[in-house]
Amino acid sequence: MRSHDSVWQGCFGNWQPLFIREYWLPIGHTAWQGFLNQGRGMVVCEVADVTATVDWSRTAVAYTLRFVAQAGLASYWRDLSLAADQQLPLDEAVATYDPAQDVILLLLADSPPYITYLQGWAVPPPECFRQLGDSRSDPSRNRAAEFNLAPQP
Repeated sequence: MRSHDSVWQGCFGNWQPLFIREYWLPIGHTAWQGFLNQGRGMVVCEVADVTATVDWSRTAVAYTLRFVAQAGLASYWRDLSLAADQQLPLDEAVATYDPAQDVILLLLADSPPYITYLQGWAVPPPECFRQLGDSRSDPSRNRAAEFNLAPQP
């Protein structure tokens, strides 16, 4: 029997949209920080131990986020063994997305790679960056601890 995820864009049985729903703020933060430092690119998220039985509203899942700049995508596609006909639309998406509103995201876990173009966020990447930004600039706005699995001092 398939576990019941939740009603969110009709995504039953797929963990990826549920993960995005729970971790959109750090994803947006990474996207904007990467854009500011490296220009256009894609957020890569490696998720540990994803299973169909995760209760996404209650269980914290270990993950790592990094930004791959547009200039490094060709070698990244080779590392993933992505076919050439699959690379072209992804390269075009990275070249044309609006970094202030959108994110290109690659999720890697215990299933095939999942690439999605996240558009029109209610809280765009610059705001995600501001909310998870440097606590020294405005400690009252820093929400990083909500998404950090490491014990806090």
